[in-house]
Amino acid sequence: MGPDRAPADDADAGRRFPVRSREIVEAPRAHAKLNLYLEIVGRRPDGYHELRTLFQTIDLRDDVRVDLGGEPGVRCVVDDADLPTDERNLAVRAAKEWLRATGRADGIDLRIVKRIPIGGGLGGGSSDAAAVLQSLQRIGGPAPVLPPAALLNLARALGADVPFLLEGGFAQGTGRGDEIAPLPPPPPVTCVLIVPPFGTETAKVYAQAHLRVDLRGLRAE
Repeated sequence: MGPDRAPADDADAGRRFPVRSREIVEAPRAHAKLNLYLEIVGRRPDGYHELRTLFQTIDLRDDVRVDLGGEPGVRCVVDDADLPTDERNLAVRAAKEWLRATGRADGIDLRIVKRIPIGGGLGGGSSDAAAVLQSLQRIGGPAPVLPPAALLNLARALGADVPFLLEGGFAQGTGRGDEIAPLPPPPPVTCVLIVPPFGTETAKVYAQAHLRVDLRGLRAE
């Protein structure tokens, strides 16, 4: 089904990009995810749904390039004209929040090549954000970077899928889906993704979770 963790020596991961005034670093990986199982078990006091889910990252991925240095501010280039390049893009928000949390004033340049379908429930935006955080943590030293607990809290604030996508693999998610318990990798399988020509908004989907569809009388033709 895909890597239990993104392989460190695949051809794409071996590409290296120069970073201004920094060491050359590997491009982060931004893998899509599947929810192999998802159950809504209740409603939380904060308004979110209480979930039980099984996450698995798959081979499908975006390419995310992160350069740290240059003029202060966060700049983003995306090859998909449908995606914003301001704070509506979760990767941009991740970079800005990382700067705020570390108290740094560096410049950050992002370049994203999209392959994960938008609005398909595959975690594309969350995966891009997680890749940005991973890269900044790796290339940000020796200046301050975030300790693991602070990085996890930042990921949770960005979105419920971001904590899982910081590590990927196969894991159980509870709470909002942001409380992660890694699991042993399952046997590899092949998946076929069928993506309709429209997207869905997660908040709207959950808002209709109480609806029931009566399938009686339907039959396969």
